[in-house]
Amino acid sequence: MEKKFLCNLSLSLILGLAASTGFCAENSQAVPEVVVSADRIEEPLKETTAKVTVITKEELEKKNFMFVGDVLRSLPQIYLTAYGGPGQTAGALLSRGTKSAHTLVLIDGFKVNDPSSGMFDFGSLSVDDIERIEIIEGPQSTLYGSEAVGGVINIITKKGKGKPKAGLLVAGGSYGTSKTSFELSGEAKIIDFRINALHYYTEGFSAKNEKENEKDSFKNTSFSSKIGFNLHPKVRLEFLGSYNYGRVEYDDYNDKEAVKKSHSYLVGAKLDLSFLDNYKQTFSFYKNNYQRKDYTPKGWFTYTRYNPSTEGFSWENLLNLNKAYSIVFGLDFKREKVESYYESSFSNDFYDKKREHLGVFLNNKVSLLNDTLILNAGLRHDDYKNFGEKTTYRIGFRYLIPKVNLVLKGNYGTAFRVPTFDDLFYPGYNNPNLKPEESKGWDLYLEKDLLQERLVLGAGMFYQKYKDLIQFNFNTWKPQNVGKAVIKGAEANLSFKLTQNLRLKANYTYLDPEDRDKDKYLIYRPFHKVGATLEYSLKKLAFLADYTYTGKRFANVDNSQRLKPYSLVNLSANYYVSPNLKIYFKIDNLLNANYEETPNYNTPDRSFYAGVSFSY
Repeated sequence: MEKKFLCNLSLSLILGLAASTGFCAENSQAVPEVVVSADRIEEPLKETTAKVTVITKEELEKKNFMFVGDVLRSLPQIYLTAYGGPGQTAGALLSRGTKSAHTLVLIDGFKVNDPSSGMFDFGSLSVDDIERIEIIEGPQSTLYGSEAVGGVINIITKKGKGKPKAGLLVAGGSYGTSKTSFELSGEAKIIDFRINALHYYTEGFSAKNEKENEKDSFKNTSFSSKIGFNLHPKVRLEFLGSYNYGRVEYDDYNDKEAVKKSHSYLVGAKLDLSFLDNYKQTFSFYKNNYQRKDYTPKGWFTYTRYNPSTEGFSWENLLNLNKAYSIVFGLDFKREKVESYYESSFSNDFYDKKREHLGVFLNNKVSLLNDTLILNAGLRHDDYKNFGEKTTYRIGFRYLIPKVNLVLKGNYGTAFRVPTFDDLFYPGYNNPNLKPEESKGWDLYLEKDLLQERLVLGAGMFYQKYKDLIQFNFNTWKPQNVGKAVIKGAEANLSFKLTQNLRLKANYTYLDPEDRDKDKYLIYRPFHKVGATLEYSLKKLAFLADYTYTGKRFANVDNSQRLKPYSLVNLSANYYVSPNLKIYFKIDNLLNANYEETPNYNTPDRSFYAGVSFSY
């Protein structure tokens, strides 16, 4: 494994830095100037030491994605494990994590992971109200606590801007799919607002790949809003809220008539105070509630009800001692609760549990040598009732070598994840004596601009080690802290503006995901993943071609079941009739590839979609 890793690492570095048509990074002019997730403050993207990827609203609109899951599966550092089509359960595996529960998911900075399973389900989260998505890779527990083991995905929603306007999107296509989305947004004196409503329906296709190919439909209705009040030049109060209802048919182990109904809501408020020029405070409050009911009349459990909820409070402080040195410090409080009830033909079970957590953090950032060197260091202490205390830390640097205009970035950090409620309390299959999983890792990246920033190259490598991984023991039928793992990898990327109208972006990720407890490979981790996007734009037309290659990976812990490699080609065409009217057409899976993301579960065939968006 080690020799193979070094060979692939050398190849990716050569391709990323030497080849004129190698692999790709986002052009600095194509991403927002400011990001908020890397250090929990607003800062220029070019001043972060962490590996950050940004997907903008413009890119989401050009590629005409419907769900966030579609966005994530196109990225080189993420692998999605979906159990069928739209609406089915879908978890996101970042390249540094060993499971979906190692990815912390935020919406506008609020934690939305399900405390019962530890993961966030991307199966029904739409893109319509999203401003951008920020992805931070590597151990991030120093800033965010538990769950941020492999990285963080922060989904930032739109804020009302400019003159009040209304927008309407109507789309439809294959599998009897229809979508209608409405948006009202704008500013008026001290108030800015944005309101979204969406309805989506698809007849779908059979979730499971079996002889009986009945359709598993999905219906989704959602509402979201964000309202801000600029009470004073140095005081801002912001409220946000969202509600999501979904009904999806799915295929259980022995029941093809299974139905899942879910209701979820997120409410939050933020108060920004900046009375001093060098000091800013942010107070945040939120509650996230999720209710899921599963009806499986032919299954072992005929009825299941989950009701996990999370509520929390954060106090964040930014202190700029001078132009070169800043400190971020604060505290996070979180209360989690899960009510779970199961009915079966032989018994009924339930559990109703809750837990609380308090974390305090400090992060230092200093700029030296005329801003060519940035150093970053942080420390965090978390106190979980029933699990004791954990301290994590991180260090990072960014160095610009002026003579060659080469950027070198590096990071080292530690992380942990507490056991989920299901690990601890699921009736008959729980283990109350579990302890937190632990991890540590480092990364090193190079970035280079050429041809007056028309060509941007990047390459890097990373290493992350895990111990006390929680794995299910089929001899005792209980989870145990027995796992050890090491994930090594290399990445290379490129963005090349070939002409005024033509741009190429490409990327490559190599993984060596070792399960050292069993001397096997970790499941669902492709050894190779390649992506490329070619965009051609005219005054009123924009054409995009997306290519994604996902390599071989294993689907079970003893590595006896392999998932074959596959390539996906997606096409999207946009015609801008006027600044307020767009017509689009897209083809997903152009080559009609037959592939699986999860064993024995179907994925879409070649699909056609079209839509019209109008704003006034």
